[in-house]
Amino acid sequence: MGSGAAAMNGKLSLIQSALANTGGYGGLSDYKSLVCVFLYGGSDSFNLFIPTAAADYDAYAASRGNLAVPRDAMLTGNTDTGIGFNPLLPNLHALYDRGDAAVIANVGNLIQPVTRQDYLASTNDSNGAIPNDLFAHNHQQEQWLKGFSSEAAGVIPSGWGGRMADLLASANPGATLPPSFSLAGSNFWLPGNNVQPLNINASNGLSLLTYLDDGVGGSSNLDRASTLDRILAYEQPHALKAQAAAALARAKRGSAQLDAALDVFPADGFATGHDADSRLAQQLRMVARLIASREALGMHRQIFFVAAGGWDTHDNQTPRLNLLLPDLDRSLGDFQATLDELGASQSVTTFTASDFGRTLTINGDGSDHGWGGHYLTIGGAVNGGAVYGTLPNFEIGGSDDSGDKGRLIPSVSINQYGAMLAQWMGVSDTDVHEIFPDLHHFGSDWSNQIALLG
Repeated sequence: MGSGAAAMNGKLSLIQSALANTGGYGGLSDYKSLVCVFLYGGSDSFNLFIPTAAADYDAYAASRGNLAVPRDAMLTGNTDTGIGFNPLLPNLHALYDRGDAAVIANVGNLIQPVTRQDYLASTNDSNGAIPNDLFAHNHQQEQWLKGFSSEAAGVIPSGWGGRMADLLASANPGATLPPSFSLAGSNFWLPGNNVQPLNINASNGLSLLTYLDDGVGGSSNLDRASTLDRILAYEQPHALKAQAAAALARAKRGSAQLDAALDVFPADGFATGHDADSRLAQQLRMVARLIASREALGMHRQIFFVAAGGWDTHDNQTPRLNLLLPDLDRSLGDFQATLDELGASQSVTTFTASDFGRTLTINGDGSDHGWGGHYLTIGGAVNGGAVYGTLPNFEIGGSDDSGDKGRLIPSVSINQYGAMLAQWMGVSDTDVHEIFPDLHHFGSDWSNQIALLG
């Protein structure tokens, strides 16, 4: 057996070990939820968060050329934290300035720490130190959201959000529904090995009963509902048929429970408004409704996935960001204000993620696929108003440049970023390492390296 296959089998055994511990979180009586905001396409975070120190900004501007955000345009606070915000992000900057948001610098897909010398000396990634298929959308989305690099991602069916849901499902002992919800369809992050997420329509919820309830459509729907109940109650001689009938019956009960809970919190039932024409804002409003319904649903832990597309800015980057950034800013700002309204801001942490960062260099009027990038974490539990990790060297050919178009080598791994969030959700240190088997490569004090959440 080759070393790659042996390592992959080792990771699979760790996942199986994690499954054996799924009942250990029934004692969690507080409430917490995690919201992943995935920006499909690879967001150019170097134009969202800009270095303020003179030498850093000069290197940034020289490398970015016409893409650079002007020094006098960026948003900065009373205290210089080393980072400024794009002027199209006033709501996010206000959250940062008041201490409810933080920037995680230069995060990316890593198996182990990598230096420029390591990368340049590696003629291929067969040694297992460099992730496979860097800069490819589909592979990096999968590796990012599964928390596994290279060949292991293609074998392991679960994402790190799903493996977390496997463990934390026992924190919701009275719940009919799983703890994980996708507002953006199928994805690599939320499927677990035991627990599968619910795909929720951002406007209508599950809506399983739309064509069954006798309250919609009159007597014909009453007939459908009663007929289905009789079918599901019929004794099934085949085990698979019995399992399918039981699953549908659970879904029917769960849909009824969810519909009843959401009726109490309609989309327009909050004092805080939202942009009903924005797909991202719609998703986040549904997340807020599900959080507001947490007691009715019997939830102590919830995990959510929302997403926005259009971030692959190879061309027309500036005009495209002029549309994308205000939507991101308002959607996240309104969502956090809604959580404040619900009194849930301390209990909900929202974080951004994307395929990869982008190149520092300009390709004409856009940027190309990169590696490391900056991300934002928002919530009342965030030790905000600060930059975590290390801002990179923005010089082309500098210590953090992989040697190709200013693709920066990450200094913080997805493993560290995700493990920090999982630990805040209450996952034990042992189980965090089982969710992220590569975490041990980043030192025993990894949790002290990014003391982001209180």
